[in-house]
Amino acid sequence: MNLVIIEGLDKTGKTTYTKSKYNDYTKIRMPGGSDYSQELRKYFLEGKIPVPEMIHLIYGEHMAVLERLQRENHKNYVLDRSFISYLVYQKNCLKELGFYDIYKKLLEDKFGQIAKLYNVKILYFHKRLSDKKEDWLECMDTDELKENFDNLLSGSIYKEYVESISFY
Repeated sequence: MNLVIIEGLDKTGKTTYTKSKYNDYTKIRMPGGSDYSQELRKYFLEGKIPVPEMIHLIYGEHMAVLERLQRENHKNYVLDRSFISYLVYQKNCLKELGFYDIYKKLLEDKFGQIAKLYNVKILYFHKRLSDKKEDWLECMDTDELKENFDNLLSGSIYKEYVESISFY
């Protein structure tokens, strides 16, 4: 079975590409791929869930998806983002809270198990199509995020699976 993971910066064409190329795959959108996680996000944005608790909830959501992939390895899946984005976008917060190293290890260990069950491809969209910043991206450094993606995806656990994609 195939597992395609779509990763990269916002506004790089990931979702559009996924819709056009992987219609016959079971799609999982992360984070927030369920009604439950959308509800949690709403409460978080309203200030009803503190950052540390939300960080743990998102970690749990990613582990649950990886567990599902491990159990249901008879289908083709495409992930529109994954735990990789979580480790990139939440890196500073996870480090401040002291969870980055352990969450990274646990997620990567689970990924290693899953990579034995699937033909894995990580499509890394690295060139933004728009300079327009929206929502929370306004307060994030796009160059730092790209560097975080580049560093993470060049690691030994990922590099054999990564294919860079860019639209010009």
